[in-house]
Amino acid sequence: MIKLPFAKGKTYYVVGLGVSNDAAITSLQKSGAEVFVWDDNADRLAEYDESMIREPDKVAWSRVKALIAAPGLPPSHAAIQTATEKNVPILCDIDLFAQSEPKTKIIGVTGTNGKSTTIALIHHILNTDGKAQLGGNIGVPVLELNAATKYTVLELSSYQLERAPSLKCEVAILLNITNDHLDWHGTMENYAGAKANIFNHAQVKICGVDDPYCQKIFEAQEGATPLSIKGDLPFNPSDMPRLKGRHNTQNMLAAYLACKSLGLNHETIVKRMASFEGLQHRQFLVRVINGIPYINDSKATNVDAAKVALQSYKSIIWLVGGKPKPGGLSGIEECLSHVHTAYVYGEARADFTSFLKKHGVEAEGVETMDEALRLAHKKAQSLRGEPTGTPSVLLSPACASFDQFDNFEARGEHFIELVKALEDE
Repeated sequence: MIKLPFAKGKTYYVVGLGVSNDAAITSLQKSGAEVFVWDDNADRLAEYDESMIREPDKVAWSRVKALIAAPGLPPSHAAIQTATEKNVPILCDIDLFAQSEPKTKIIGVTGTNGKSTTIALIHHILNTDGKAQLGGNIGVPVLELNAATKYTVLELSSYQLERAPSLKCEVAILLNITNDHLDWHGTMENYAGAKANIFNHAQVKICGVDDPYCQKIFEAQEGATPLSIKGDLPFNPSDMPRLKGRHNTQNMLAAYLACKSLGLNHETIVKRMASFEGLQHRQFLVRVINGIPYINDSKATNVDAAKVALQSYKSIIWLVGGKPKPGGLSGIEECLSHVHTAYVYGEARADFTSFLKKHGVEAEGVETMDEALRLAHKKAQSLRGEPTGTPSVLLSPACASFDQFDNFEARGEHFIELVKALEDE
């Protein structure tokens, strides 16, 4: 548990009682801070002493040093609105971690897509003899990490970066920016601005230049290293069989540049990249049945993430659906030639099925992922030996998971269980 000596004797209001803020509360209290809490979910509140619970309109705001907001607490929440009116700083657990001035070197990674794979790969490269740890949006809560571990690799969302002004990265990486989270940020400019915060106070800045928003940010950063897969690469992507596709080439290049800046040599980096097994929910090969691969890409929660998966395979039986994001499947048209058949499930099934049929894709809507996989399995096995080539069964939802699952991890785990239970035909 990270010690927060600066918090002693001060009052903090913690809103949103998920995993990261549970750790924040423990750290603050052990450091001698007074802590009040709130959550709109009564079941979460029930786990805390009644004397700690305060509704936003019952808080003595003049005493509050900072509001510590959960990563998903939206700007429209009453606590955020009131803190803004009262000029109370709105922070997150990442900022508390940074204020503690840990001895570890922080490698921060953000971007619309590819964050989790990139930080997992960097961690894999650096983590010899337990020298590296993961945190942020992946791994354990940041305030449960070890402040003395040599390297700390953090996945950072735009939400967190808006609320972590104290963050100082040894290496800061911005991978890419595409349309996402506009319900939160309002405009693409605001979203890009939040992502650019990762470079505040950073020693080494690695910035994507292959999309217009990142290019603009790169031009404003003095001394930044460009991240582009359009030129020559210091490694051969085909030597990394678990990391297929252009998006993974960008992830590998980001990891390579980060680790090189930390003093690792070329041979070591490339060798360790080649041994990386990949993330379980990002184009992860679950099983091969009669020569047909079944791939879990549950982390593809938006169209741009799904596009890179579709571009990685030639003949796809596609499982798509869930809770659709604004814009639906718009923008994915260029990749649909790779799709043999689509099975659409969840809230998106009517709109997505209609969209796909209009664009010439054989598509069928069903209620659940279970039914979609049953049909996909039957279709894929029937296509063995066809001139079109061996198909791949791909779960790449292009949607949020919240209509049927708690999060993309739960969705991916359920898919893995279903695939493992399939019988060879």
